[in-house]
Parts: sequence; structure tokens; C-alpha cells
Amino acid sequence: MTFIEFPVWQPGMIITEARANSAALVGRTIFKATRDTNQTIPSTSSGNPDVANAMSWETVSVDDLSGWSSGSPTRYTCTLAGWYKVFAKVSFNATATAGTARAVGVFDNGTLLAGGHFRSALAASNAVHTEAGWITVLMAVGDYLQVAPGHVTGSALDTATGGTRPVLEIEFARPA
Repeated sequence: MTFIEFPVWQPGMIITEARANSAALVGRTIFKATRDTNQTIPSTSSGNPDVANAMSWETVSVDDLSGWSSGSPTRYTCTLAGWYKVFAKVSFNATATAGTARAVGVFDNGTLLAGGHFRSALAASNAVHTEAGWITVLMAVGDYLQVAPGHVTGSALDTATGGTRPVLEIEFARPA
């Protein structure tokens, strides 16, 4: 299937297969990946997400635009310019060392996006904790997204597995 950069339908525009395919992307999930085994995340003094700890995706169930590569498993690289809705979720295993914060951040080309930092303050507990959020991002061809967790506990924490495993879902929102 061929996809092209497609701004909007214009009067008199010829409907081609590539234009129809590209228009059909709007509102469609074009990427979904999960982390199915634990990934160890070091503690930081602030608990903020750090791109150095970006999630390494293991199972890619949807990749309609071929933006993921096992050679760079932390990245989704844009192959079609446009606006994308990004949903990120990271869960940490239960620990007696509760710490004071858990966070997840969405990074574009290695930089934390403004509004892409999702964080909770915690009370002491021994429970799985999930951070999740979504943000809409304008991406050019070659831009890449990463999801990185953060926490402050004083020691490393593992991400959770099973039903609370980390996930990244990307939806094509609209052409650029």
C-alpha cells in the first residue's frame, strides 16, 4: 500500500489510490508496541523521565508505516509527515521502596516535549503504579519519538509485565 504526503482534499483533485490510502490514515492506529519483559530504570534525584532510559520495545503488533526497527528498538521514526497522537504508558513493579514520584515522558528527537511529561506524587505503598498520557505531535519525515520513564526511589525499579506492561500507541491524526 502506498502512502503520500497529502494535505487535504481540494475541489477538482483527482482521487488516486495513494491519495485515498493516505486520507484513510486519519484516525487510524499506525503503530503499537509493548515491552513484555522487565526493563530496569535507575532512580533520579528529581524522578523526571530521562531519555537515556528510553523504553526498548520488544513486541510490535502494528507498524503500518514501517517506523520501527529492531536496530533502534527505543525509537519510532516518522516516514510520513503529519500530526500524530501519541499515547504512552509505563508501569513500575510493586516495591516496598515507594519513593515520592513516578513519571513518563514523550521525547521528540531526544528532547522532552512541552506537555509530554506525565508525573504523579506517591504516598508510601507496595503496589504497581502506572503513569500514562497522550500528546499530539507534529512530525517531519526522519523525526523520531521515544518514551522514557522516571522515578525517585533511591534504587533502580523494574517496569511491570503482564496486563500493566509498558505500551506505546501512535495514531495518525491528520496531514501536516
